[in-house]
Amino acid sequence: MVLIETAKYTLTVNQLILAITSLLAGTIIIIFFRVLLRRKKIRNLLGIKSTKKILNFIYIIFTFFSIYACLISLGIDFKSFLNKPIVSTPKITIFYYHILVFYLIIAGTRVLIYIIEAYVNRKPSASQIEKGRTRSIYLIIKYLIYTIAISLFIESLGFNITILIASLSALLVGLGLGIQHIFNDFISGFIILFDRSIKVGDVVEIKNELVGKVAKINLRTSIVITRDDVEVIIPNSKFTGENVTNWTHNSVMSRFSIIIGVAYGSDVRLVEKLLIQAAKSHELISLNTAPPTVHFVNFGDSSLDFKLMFYSEDNFRTEKIKSDLRFEIDRLFREHNIAIPFPQRDVHIYPQK
Repeated sequence: MVLIETAKYTLTVNQLILAITSLLAGTIIIIFFRVLLRRKKIRNLLGIKSTKKILNFIYIIFTFFSIYACLISLGIDFKSFLNKPIVSTPKITIFYYHILVFYLIIAGTRVLIYIIEAYVNRKPSASQIEKGRTRSIYLIIKYLIYTIAISLFIESLGFNITILIASLSALLVGLGLGIQHIFNDFISGFIILFDRSIKVGDVVEIKNELVGKVAKINLRTSIVITRDDVEVIIPNSKFTGENVTNWTHNSVMSRFSIIIGVAYGSDVRLVEKLLIQAAKSHELISLNTAPPTVHFVNFGDSSLDFKLMFYSEDNFRTEKIKSDLRFEIDRLFREHNIAIPFPQRDVHIYPQK
């Protein structure tokens, strides 16, 4: 049954029903995903921010395709509009549908990354080392997905990605010579992510100066939080080209020590007992891995020197542990009349003849 008929256009009942059905189908799908993603369990898994972005992507995609199906059902030639060129050159032509393809690839890629990130964050880890390892794998997958997505878009424009890379090789060599430090940082970022010598959550010490916890590893730089809660941005080449001490590479448990000097004539066995007592009283010092030990290290100029060694999992705040120990040692030494000396010099004055 014909509803509208003109010289250029005819609308039938079947076309109208199909158009309405397309719009209803798109609306139902959008409502379904909206209800699904707003469930408490899903929102806790993905996070509120990621859930909103995924919903926005679903709204745009299904709204577009339902309207597109509606226009096709009504006999309106929407394909010809998408196939109209925006930019045309002898070597390349960009059409309106390329904009849609670009959005689908980039937005779809981001949605996929949100889902992977939610899975990674939700996955339980036995230790901080496993968390850092999982995070490194996630970053590798993330950059790989983005590389594939960009390659697909370039291919959709009609370029052969292999020929394009070959033609740009000379330019890339020139850029590499000009900004070799930046390229070095990028290559170092890939090395760190693949060999996992440095992971998120590791406590590192660079050149015996900077001590901090790795908060984030990017391709060019990494963010390290110092013991003063200051974020320091470090080029990745620092980790691969300089001596770096990773306190948590194989285990979160590390051994630390402090040096104590007592006056000559002190009971050295009592000093040993009090030092071990001070270490055992601190809640952050581990007694299971190995008990605290004391070494008599030297007969100093003004003191008998001892080294108290202990294990702790709190690699990041170890200076606080050492400070607490010194307070406790000072208290115990005062109670037992053990003196902590200071350097002394004897000056002899001879009268002139």
